[in-house]
Parts: sequence; C-alpha cells; structure tokens
Amino acid sequence: MLGGEGSPVSAREDALVVVMPGPRSFTGEDVVELHVHAGARNVRQIIDVLLAAGATAAGPGAFSRRAFELGRLDLDQAEGIAALIGARTDAALAQARRLVAGELGRGVEALREQVAGLRGEVEANLDFPDDVSDSDTKRWVLELAELRGVVGRWLQRFEAGRRARELARVALAGPPNAGKSSLFNALVERERSIVSPRPGTTRDYVEADVAFGARGAVLIDTAGLRSVSDDTIEVEGIARTREQLDGADIVLWVEAADAEPRPDAERTIEGASVIRVESKRDLGCSRPAWLGVSAKTGEGVEELRDRVSRWFTDQDAGDAPWIGLSRHRDRARDSLAALEVGILRIEDGAPLELIAFELGVAERRLAEITGRHALGAFGGDVLERIFSRFCIGK
Repeated sequence: MLGGEGSPVSAREDALVVVMPGPRSFTGEDVVELHVHAGARNVRQIIDVLLAAGATAAGPGAFSRRAFELGRLDLDQAEGIAALIGARTDAALAQARRLVAGELGRGVEALREQVAGLRGEVEANLDFPDDVSDSDTKRWVLELAELRGVVGRWLQRFEAGRRARELARVALAGPPNAGKSSLFNALVERERSIVSPRPGTTRDYVEADVAFGARGAVLIDTAGLRSVSDDTIEVEGIARTREQLDGADIVLWVEAADAEPRPDAERTIEGASVIRVESKRDLGCSRPAWLGVSAKTGEGVEELRDRVSRWFTDQDAGDAPWIGLSRHRDRARDSLAALEVGILRIEDGAPLELIAFELGVAERRLAEITGRHALGAFGGDVLERIFSRFCIGK
C-alpha cells in the first residue's frame, strides 16, 4: 500500500505489485509494476510519492531505449514499437509487427554478413595483389551485383510499403452545388459536412477518416470550383481546394446529373488518379460513361467504395511491400551506392584498398539499420532523435 505518515498522499492506496525479475523482462532488468486505481488525481499523487522517493520520470521511448542499449532489441525492432503504436491502418499494423519480430533485421544482417565476407576476402589479398586472378574479380563482380540487386529490390518496394502504412487522401472536387457534400456524408455515414441547395456553401475543406475495404483513407470535401466569384471568402475556399487537390492520391470529380456537363474541367488536376462521378442520379442520367451515384437513394455509393478499393489493390499489385521505414531506406540507399562504386572499382582495376573501402562503407550502412553491430554504432544524438519520437514511457 502507498501513502502513510509524512507522505503527500493523505490516504492509503491499495495497489497490485507485480515483480518481473531480469533478464526476461522487456528491458532485461528487474522491473516492478504498480497496478493502481484509475483517475488522474489518484495516479498523479502516487507518481509524486515515487518521485519523492528517488524515482525518475520516464521520457519518450525510455523503456524501448533501455531495451536496445541492454541488447534486448535491435534498433529496427525498437522503431517497430513506435510504428505499432502509431499505426493507422491494418497494413501499417501488420508491417510494424513484422518489424518488432525482427524480420527486417534478420534480412539486413544476412546481407551484411555476405558483404563482410567479400570484404574480408579482398583485404586478405592486400599484401598479395598479384595473386588475384581474373576469375576472382569476375566472381566478385557477380557477387556484388547479386547483393546490389537485393538492396535495389528493397528500395523499389519501399514506396508500396509507405503507401500501405499511410492513409491515402481522397478528395471530392467539382463545380459548386454538384452534390459533393451530400456524397461526402454518404461515404462517412454521418452528417459531417453542411448540405445546402445554395451554391458555394462549402467554404473550407472538411476531412474524415473512411475505410475503403481493408484500407483506410482521409476523405476530403472541398469548396466548389468555378473561375469567377465576387465573394472573397469563396475565392479563398477555392484556393484551399487547389491545395488539397495537389496533395490528393485520388480525386472524385463530381458533377450533377441535372447540370450542364463540364468534361474538360478535371483536366486541371495533376498527379492524382481521377474517378468521374455523376451525382444526383435520382434526377436522371446525362453522363452514361460516368459512375452514377445518388446520396438521396444510396444508388451507386457502394460501387464507388469498391472502385476506390480497387485503386488500392492496383497500387499494391506486384511484389510485397518492403517493411523498412524512412531511416532504413536512407541507409539502404547509401549501401547501394557503395556497392555500385565497388563494382566500378573492380571493373576499372582499382587498387584493392579502394575496393575494400567501398565494401566497408556498404557494410557499415547496413549495420546502422539494426544499430547492433560494432560497425554500425550510433552516437547519443542520433539515438535521441530516434527515440524522441516515441510515446512517453514506451
């Protein structure tokens, strides 16, 4: 029980105390957990007691960093914990779990050992360069080309992994009074955006998280686009719409069935996939080739969901995405560059010292992904930047 005479806690608190001896705890140290009654003031008073007794408050990523420094986790696994906590999609969650399980680290370490083996062979011949035959250098080039191919495939699949981890941005756009806000509400399944028959009702963009199949996305309702307006607020809303369209992955270009077709209007959209949607289909059909929907009757809404879901499937087609994060990608790029230079050095007949140097660079950059091997040691400032992004106490 906590509290007692001389304590800042005025009454005693019954708590469950769980003792976890090292080295089988998360950090590898002896750990004691206190399970207390919930309530911000109750927990705050208990923390004050512990701090007064000499405890130190945990900072961002404190326990994950201790687990890394004590050899319980590689750096990529620790980063996987942060990714696990911040996952916003099922795909991001699955990738984070694979990171925590050490899948990336095992692949990287296997490749690093191959590079180290080849570097050792080159260095073994430094004092006897004349003993290196053409068959040796040809074999080195082939082995390096194979290793380069592995890293290159990681990097090619990085973008697919990034897309799977992040929420795509799906923007509704079109002329004023096209039914964008009604369709937005139908897709989010609640009255999130204001609907009015008056053109120009939406002055600013509105966002909501929406699931399209197994994938999550940010759906954005935007102000109607038209070339002339004497309303300064509407003009600002149109400018913000343009900003949203520039950052969108998919644009649902919406025009109403009872309005004059504007077939060239969406050509101003660049960098996003465009799905042409004719709204208010309950009033008729003037664009047969477009996907017809009616927020009023629900016609076509599920088909639109399926169309967006298929876009995700098409984007994910091919090889499985690489689970590496941005820092891992950067180190892999550095390693790839060193491997490519190493191949050029061999083909140009450069001194063995230069070849060994490039292989050493490639090995170090790979080792920095896991942060465990001596060749990939990190300074405290680098670790501080990595773990500062974690939640408090994780």
